[in-house]
Amino acid sequence: MPSCIICHMNINEEEDPKQCPNGHLVHKDCLIEWLTHSKTCPLCSEPYSLEIIQSLQNLLDAREKEKEEARKKEENKEIIAKIERVAEKIAFLSYIEQIEKLIESKEYDQALERLGMLECEQNLLDYKSQKIMFLRGKINFLKERYDLSINCLFKLVKAKFDYPDAFLYLGKSYEHLGLTEKAKWAYERVK
Repeated sequence: MPSCIICHMNINEEEDPKQCPNGHLVHKDCLIEWLTHSKTCPLCSEPYSLEIIQSLQNLLDAREKEKEEARKKEENKEIIAKIERVAEKIAFLSYIEQIEKLIESKEYDQALERLGMLECEQNLLDYKSQKIMFLRGKINFLKERYDLSINCLFKLVKAKFDYPDAFLYLGKSYEHLGLTEKAKWAYERVK
């Protein structure tokens, strides 16, 4: 029993196999997929006859249409994912803006409570986690809880060394605790 040169599975007589000018047999479905990439035999590189290609043209057109629809569907998924990420970022920034207004009006406990509702990853690699940790440190500084401020801000600068505002509040916190050498170290890193 002959086998298909594309998928290497056996070809039954009822399957209506196709062949190139050199007689290399392929399944009809395998050939349709192959013809979307090349019009020559995968084994000997001889072009398939115009008769074979024309007999499969409707199926080739349908396969191309399916691929185009799948490509468009994938593009739409990517666009929707981008829109969702932008919407999530806008919602986060709006929430942070509300927290910053609470800080301005010196409602520190309420600001900390709202920050507590936001998740903060332990590794502090993303923008959201860094912003949350910075605000916690800043609020604790403003509440004169310098130890908690240092705790938050030091975790932040350890993960993201290029965060000038965090170094500023870290320096101020050290200064209030009388740790002048550490305050100097932090202030030197404010750019």
